[in-house]
Amino acid sequence: MKHREPRPLLWLALGVALVVVSQFRFGVGALAWVAPVAWLRYLRLTHGWRSRLLFLGAMWLAWNAAVLKIVTGPIPPVMALGFGLPIGAVFAAAMLAHDAIRRRVYADLATLGFAALMVLAEWSLHGLMPFGTWGSAANTQLDQLALLQLASVTGLHGVSFLMYLVAGVIERALAGERAPLRRWAWGLTLTMVIVVSAGQARLASSSGRAAPTVTVAAVGTDSRVGTEPTLPGEGERAEVERGLVRRTTHAARAGAELVVWNEAAIMVTSDDEPAFLRRMSRLAGDLQVDLVAAYVVPQQTEPLQYENKYVYLRADGREDHTYLKHHPVPGEPAVVGTAPMPTVQRDGMRIGGSICYDYDFPRQALGNAGVDLVVLPSSDWRGIDPIHTEMARMRAIESGHGILRSTRFGLSAGIDAQGRMRGFASHYDSQERILVVDMPKAGVATVYGRLGDWFPLVCGVFGVGLGLRSVRRVLGSRRDDRLVGSEPRGALSV
Repeated sequence: MKHREPRPLLWLALGVALVVVSQFRFGVGALAWVAPVAWLRYLRLTHGWRSRLLFLGAMWLAWNAAVLKIVTGPIPPVMALGFGLPIGAVFAAAMLAHDAIRRRVYADLATLGFAALMVLAEWSLHGLMPFGTWGSAANTQLDQLALLQLASVTGLHGVSFLMYLVAGVIERALAGERAPLRRWAWGLTLTMVIVVSAGQARLASSSGRAAPTVTVAAVGTDSRVGTEPTLPGEGERAEVERGLVRRTTHAARAGAELVVWNEAAIMVTSDDEPAFLRRMSRLAGDLQVDLVAAYVVPQQTEPLQYENKYVYLRADGREDHTYLKHHPVPGEPAVVGTAPMPTVQRDGMRIGGSICYDYDFPRQALGNAGVDLVVLPSSDWRGIDPIHTEMARMRAIESGHGILRSTRFGLSAGIDAQGRMRGFASHYDSQERILVVDMPKAGVATVYGRLGDWFPLVCGVFGVGLGLRSVRRVLGSRRDDRLVGSEPRGALSV
C-alpha cells in the first residue's frame, strides 16, 4: 500500500465527503449516484487488514457526520452515534463482501452483486433492525417523482439498486475496463429511459381524469410535551385542549369530513382519559366529523414510560379503535403496539392508520396495502423537517394509498398514491396550524402492495449465491495448491 498511499487515502476522504454532502438534511441528491465510487476505488487499490480497518473507521465517520446534520434540539448529539455507527457498519460489511466476491467471479456478476448486496444491507436496517429506511440511497431522490414510481413495483430498493449499479459501472470504467462496459452504458441508459418514461406515464394517467375526493384536515397543537424536562400541569393541558377543540371546529366548518391531530397533540393522565374521550366523542358528534385524536398517556414517571396512541372517533361519536405506535424511535420510552393494522370503512373508503416513525418501515405500511387513505399523526424536529414528511411519499407509492401526515414541529401534508403533495403546511408557518386538503377517495393496486419485499429477497438470494460461489472457489484453489505441493513418496526414488 505504501507506494500508492496518497491516492487511496484521497479516495477514502472523497467517500466521506460524498456521503455527508449527499445524505439527509440539505443533501445533494445527484451526488448520491456517485458516492459509492470512491469507496469501491479505495477497496480495489488497497489490501490487508489495516486498510480494511481504516475503511471501516472512515465509513463510521461519514455516517456519523451525516446523521449529525439532522440532530437539532431537543435531540442530543449522541443520537448520531446510535444511528451512524450501525448504518456505517452495515454498508461497510456489504462493500467488503463485494470486494471479496469481485476477485473471484466474473466482473459483470460482481457489478450486479454489488448492487444486490447494498440493497440487502439497506433492507436489513428496517427488516432486521430498528433504523427504518434512513440511509437508503433512494431517499436522496425524493424530488424525482417519475423515477420513484418504480417503487410501486420493487419498493424503494429498486431505485437504490439502479443507483448502486450506476456507481459500480463508473468505478469499473475508472479501473480501465472501458471496452466491455459499453454495453453496460447502453443497457443502463435504456433502463433509465424505460423507468422514467413509465413513471411519467403513470403520473400522467393518474392526473388526466377526474376522481372523487374527500376533504380532510391536519390539525396542529401547542403542546410541547416530550421537549421539556417536566410534564405539563393541569392548567397547561386544559389550554392545549382548548386550542385543539378550536382548531378542530374551524377545520370542520371549512368542510373537513376527517380531522387528524398531530402525534402527542396533548398529554392525558390515566385518570382523566375516560372523561377526555367522552369530551372528544361529543366534539366529533357535534361537528359531524371523524376525529383522529392523537395523544400520550404516562404509565410511570421513573423511568418514564407512556402510551403513544390515537383513538379513531366516528362522526356519530362512537369509538372505532385505538392504535398504539408500533415502532417507537430507538430510545423513545413508549409502550410498543402489537395489534394488527386497523381499517375503517367510511363512505365507501377504507382508511388505515399508523404513527410517525412506523412509516419508516415499509413492511409496516404493507399492513395498510389495499386501503385508500392512511392517517399518520406525526411529530418531528427541525433537523428532519421536511425530509421526514417527504420520505412518506415512498410508502404512498409502494402501497398505493394516500397519506394525511399531520405533523408537530414539521411539515403536514396530504400525499396521494403517486407521491404527489396535494397540500402542505408547516407547523412554523402560522399559529393556526390547520391544513385543509382534498384527497382522492380511492387508492390504487400496486405490485409491491401485493408481493411485498420480493425485490430485496431476490437481491439477497443472488448476493448470498455469489458469496457461496466465491467460497467454493477459494476452497477449491486451496485444495489444488495442496495437491500440487505434495508428491507421492515413491517419486523420491526415481
